[in-house]
Amino acid sequence: MRNKPIFYGWWIVAGCVVITATIVPLIMSLSGTYALAVTEELGISRSQFMIATMVVQITGIILSPRISKLVASGQMKRMQVIGVIGFALSYCTYSFAQSAWHLYLSSIFVGIFYWMSAMIPVSYMITMWFQEKRGLALSIAMAGIGLGGTILSQVVSLLLNNFGWRSTYQIMGMIALVCSLPIVLFVFKSTPAEKGLEPYGANLAKNQQSEGAREENNDSQLTVKETYSKAFFWLVMMGMFLNGLINTGALSNFPAAIQGMHDPVTAANVISIYSFMGIFGKIILGWVNDKFGVVVSSFFGCGAFFLAFILMIFGDQNMVIYMMGFVFGLGTPIGTVSPPLVTTAVFGIKNYPEAYGLVNSTVTIGMAVGSVFVASILDLTGSYQIAWILMAVFSALTLFGWVSAYLGSRKYFKNTNFETVE
Repeated sequence: MRNKPIFYGWWIVAGCVVITATIVPLIMSLSGTYALAVTEELGISRSQFMIATMVVQITGIILSPRISKLVASGQMKRMQVIGVIGFALSYCTYSFAQSAWHLYLSSIFVGIFYWMSAMIPVSYMITMWFQEKRGLALSIAMAGIGLGGTILSQVVSLLLNNFGWRSTYQIMGMIALVCSLPIVLFVFKSTPAEKGLEPYGANLAKNQQSEGAREENNDSQLTVKETYSKAFFWLVMMGMFLNGLINTGALSNFPAAIQGMHDPVTAANVISIYSFMGIFGKIILGWVNDKFGVVVSSFFGCGAFFLAFILMIFGDQNMVIYMMGFVFGLGTPIGTVSPPLVTTAVFGIKNYPEAYGLVNSTVTIGMAVGSVFVASILDLTGSYQIAWILMAVFSALTLFGWVSAYLGSRKYFKNTNFETVE
């Protein structure tokens, strides 16, 4: 009797881990690590440096709907190959900057290729390959962000101290290329049909599915366009905007803020802690979502974020900053894992590609605002304290928007029964 082969979707998940570990942290969690070195040499302010991150996000606002359509139309592999190569080369061009404007020009190209290579293709593949255990699969895929952040934060700090920021940009760009390109070329398939397979869990009857699967695999009676006039559409978009704002506002500014309060070793340790805990946070959130549904998983993630910002107010104390790193790591999945799950729960599986393009653009608007918003408060007040208070409030409003939208969308859903296949 032969052993049953591993479902190919899990190889897709493993490949996604590599992509999210080597590309995404360079934009999300590690971009602020360069801030002190770059601003000192170029003579620019912290907020001027953060505008470079905002430019990357702005490209996502513009391109997300188009990229989502290209991915759904079967052009994912070609697009992602170009994206990975373009991202690596564009990231290296940061090393040639002589002014803030040079950083912004590089960020335009970094942003274009980042969105083509990473987050949109990854979330689409997981959604298409998994009906059951989608939350777990997505959380494992996105756990690469924490894994990469944990390892690469130490690598970046070591390279910055020994070779300077210009060489560090070049080395990290090449690491992303060497690790990611083979996965895109030889592992990824956008849908199970390309391998002659069905999505994981497609053969389960409705009463055999988990709570998360029942939520996410139904079809709405509304088209995406028809939801524009419904309150739940604007509530979920409000939550997505604020989710992007609090995530980028924290991830882009926490490294410099922690470095300003503590010695370099402590700062590097805290960044590694919340990056490492993000791995477990994603897996826990995915499991919670599969088991109990999107409402409970939203309370878990947004609650952890809220607490992290409260702790950050008192972050000059060693014990508190380490506690913050632990809690913040548990909350970071709401930036990457929650949006696809909330999107399918609110809009339905059939509407997912179109709806996720809008959702991703909205999240990205928040991401574009977040880093500069927090840095500007620092420039104006000389302190991050007001920013952390506002971010705690925004965390609570994110939760309100998502839960209210989910509850409001329920009356427009119809049940989709999956027949059991023996």
